Amino acid sequence: MFAATSRHSARPLIALMLALVALSLTPLEARAQRPTKLSAVAQPGGAELTRALPATTPAPPEPRARDFRWAEEELFFSVRVNDAEAMRAGLRTGELRRNNGRVYVPLSGTAQSRGFFHAVYPLDDRANTYLDPVSFRPWRTEKRFEERGQTRVYNVDYHHPSFEARVERHRNERKSRLRTAIPERTHDMLTWLYELRSQPQLEPGQRFSFYIYDGWLLSRLDVEVAAREDILTPLGWFHTYRLDFVRHIMDADRGAIDADRGERSAPRVAMREEARHSGSLWLSRDANLIPVRVTINTPLGAGEAVLIHYKPGQGA
Repeated sequence: MFAATSRHSARPLIALMLALVALSLTPLEARAQRPTKLSAVAQPGGAELTRALPATTPAPPEPRARDFRWAEEELFFSVRVNDAEAMRAGLRTGELRRNNGRVYVPLSGTAQSRGFFHAVYPLDDRANTYLDPVSFRPWRTEKRFEERGQTRVYNVDYHHPSFEARVERHRNERKSRLRTAIPERTHDMLTWLYELRSQPQLEPGQRFSFYIYDGWLLSRLDVEVAAREDILTPLGWFHTYRLDFVRHIMDADRGAIDADRGERSAPRVAMREEARHSGSLWLSRDANLIPVRVTINTPLGAGEAVLIHYKPGQGA
């Protein structure tokens, strides 16, 4: 995600750090019976999509969707690598919306390089995800990477009942499309964080696993609640839970089609590469479980993202 040497070393640093706190910068791919076409780009703060979707919600969302308490939340982070600030990253959550009977919440993430890092590896990366506020899974994710003068775009539509993701990639003048098998409960690099934050409570010793696919690699994030800790941030002291995580790279083979029902079975998932990255995530010890700090160990050194601005969501 970052330097010339690093399609698989540096990019995961940004991807996991920003994903764990805000956004994912890992390449994507896929395509299938398109849910609803949630195309166009969500603007910061969750401005409405500009194509194929209404500007307003014509009917109130169902009660379970109203339980989504992070609508219009804002989080901004300072990202440091080896103790020097490398980036500023942000995540803004829009308000609940509806399209053709489907309720969604737009998520908008950004990352811009700063200082010496910008001189060496300038980047301006953006991510937009359309989240189902009931299942916390993505309908669609769109990512645009502008790094060192090159632009790449990845769009992914998730068709969970068919265990399929449909990907469209753009790089320079080349465009490619593909379909790939995914487990049914697959997230992108943003949405898993909301499912984790939706837990009624956390206790040391609890463990969670999330499949994540952004169109490039399928991974499994194993997370364990390790301890209660008090940490100091630029916003002051926070009572937090420390969660330790490990990211594994996975393979998924398409399941067989049932001849009688014409439905595809769940894919077979196997480990391709164990423990690609490890690190820790600190969530505030309150009902909102605010991500206030992330650390990650990478071949490039120690990375850290720390919360520097927070605006509570509507339900906070």
